[in-house]
Amino acid sequence: MKYEIIRVGSEKRFSEELRQIFNADVIEGIIREGKVEGRENWLLAAMHGHGLKITAALAPRVHTICETVKEALQFTDDVDFFVHGDPSLNCSAVPRTEEDQPHMVIINSGLLERFTDAELTFVLGHELGHLISRNSELQRVIRFIFPDNETIPLTIRDKIEIWDKLSEMSADRFGFLAEPDIEVCLAVFFKLSSGLDTASIRFDPTAYQREMERVLEAFRSEMSDVGASHPINPIRLKALQLFAESDLYGAVRTEENPVEDGDLAGGMEDLVNMLLSKGHSPLAAARRRFIAAAGLMVAGVDQEIGPDEMDAILEPLAGFTHYPARYFRHVLETKDVPRVFHESATVILDANPGERFAMFRFMVDVALADRRIETREVEMLFEVGEGLFGFQRKEIAQGLAEALQQDFIPRLSLPDRQ
Repeated sequence: MKYEIIRVGSEKRFSEELRQIFNADVIEGIIREGKVEGRENWLLAAMHGHGLKITAALAPRVHTICETVKEALQFTDDVDFFVHGDPSLNCSAVPRTEEDQPHMVIINSGLLERFTDAELTFVLGHELGHLISRNSELQRVIRFIFPDNETIPLTIRDKIEIWDKLSEMSADRFGFLAEPDIEVCLAVFFKLSSGLDTASIRFDPTAYQREMERVLEAFRSEMSDVGASHPINPIRLKALQLFAESDLYGAVRTEENPVEDGDLAGGMEDLVNMLLSKGHSPLAAARRRFIAAAGLMVAGVDQEIGPDEMDAILEPLAGFTHYPARYFRHVLETKDVPRVFHESATVILDANPGERFAMFRFMVDVALADRRIETREVEMLFEVGEGLFGFQRKEIAQGLAEALQQDFIPRLSLPDRQ
């Protein structure tokens, strides 16, 4: 089975970008070399001690499902399947740390009790999909570097969040290959999102699918303009439906030679663009343009933009675009940054005059980011503060003084050689 062509194209691109950003292969090698417990896998030991390993003798029905899924996906790596005593509806894949060890798939007891055999088949195919794509390995690297999600810089966090959702879409395709029944997939998404049993409410897959389509269309036409968060379940369901109806799926199922599917790629591009959306309103666009242009004007006063200044610009810019560096370069290449600055600032101030305080503070933060205070930067801040934002000189001086006291740490420079 040609695994690479099955994966969502955008997921593959995001995965490769993240692997390069983290230099994942190097970090994985360090993790393997640095384990003080040698070749022992502590999680594997924990599962043997506190979980139930699924074997033909202990759980013949579930064991048969596990083996059937592996066979359907032609996945030959060793995998140990465990049941963990946890009432939540969850299942996870844990990649091996050594070549001679098995991967693990851990099924929570709550999921096993409430899912049908067909639903469990889809879930297990989905989890093996994470192992096949190696996205579970990349997730381990990310968690190793950032064990606390709150510490991830916004410029990287956005990319990780989008990749995480795209990786679920790729894994869904493998789940569907294991259990090719769209109504089963609908039931799985419903149970995982609601926590309800389908039997208790007489679940209607067709009605649920229509509701997801309605939510998706509402997002396309209305909510995207106000920067609403994307509805991930409707997007995942639509993506899976596109795959189920595609020539690519037909070729994979009949074991023909699968090739790139242009119609499927086009449909997926529309859905991925929804994931990438951060609002298209004039105000959101103006904020995006202001951050890039104002940052350029302040940081470029000395004709040099250093890495600390770039971080001070790109981090807030990432709140308005998933590609802050690319957008920053686009504004830079307009060759008329002052015009972009004044036009975008005017749009923001007309709509919300109170934002002038945050806008001015952003410019101050960029000025201080390189840990130097330059006369030309201060002069620009006074000029913009008075002329654009309408502050009095004393207000500007007080704002600068407060920022200096709170955040400014002078940079020490090496003395020139005599």
